[in-house]
Order: sequence, then structure tokens, then C-alpha cells
Amino acid sequence: MKNIYLVFILGLFLNLNATSEKFIKEMSYEDDYQIALEKAKKENKSIMMVVSQVTCPWCRKLERQTLKKKKIDALVKENFIPLSVDKDKLNYPKKFKVKVVPTIFFINSKDETIIKKILGYKNKKDFREILEKVL
Repeated sequence: MKNIYLVFILGLFLNLNATSEKFIKEMSYEDDYQIALEKAKKENKSIMMVVSQVTCPWCRKLERQTLKKKKIDALVKENFIPLSVDKDKLNYPKKFKVKVVPTIFFINSKDETIIKKILGYKNKKDFREILEKVL
């Protein structure tokens, strides 16, 4: 019985990790802060950085139920360079302090200042309103 439980937990952990990586690839998000910063400067855009963790179910929910929606995705990509990083991996820029995941930063690419910081999951309606205020 213990082995079945261990296999279940391991499968869940691996599936959560794959979901985020799959999301980044499928949605064409950057996964490296420096590359996103260079791209944002070149295109004269700000960065929208989503900070998550592998084991965060709210992060996956944000990806599936909010960020993947066509209207949200179009608004994001039209106005920002989207970036997704894992708080526990090397691609996370430590200068942005995070206590809660998911956290979304809107970052000015010219001076790397934070325009707005959003904590926790937001549904598509609330997230769209936030995007419109940031713009």
C-alpha cells in the first residue's frame, strides 16, 4: 500500500512539472529573464513575469483557466513579453522577492522597476481588469 501511495505522489509531482513546461512551450512564453528583458527592450514593451513552483496547484490553475484564454493571451502578447519562471530553479531572478505563488510581476524593461505585483490566482475576468489597469 505504501508503494502505491509513493507512486501516486511521484506521478502527481512529475505531472505538475510537465504541465508548467508544456504551458511555457505551448504558449510561447520566455523562460529566461535576461532573454525576456532583451526582447522587451528591443520591442519597447514591459515584461509580465509569472513566478510559480512545480508543486503549486494554483499556478497550474492560473495557467489553464486564465493565461491560456485566447483574449487574455492576445492582450498579454500584444503589450508585454510574457515570461514564466519557477521560484525554486536557477531561472528565477532573485532580485524579485516572492513569498506567495503564483505571483505576477509587471516590469518596466527600461529600468527593471516593478509596475505592479499581483499575488495569487486570478480568474480571467479579474486578470483582464488588472491588465487593463496596468496598460
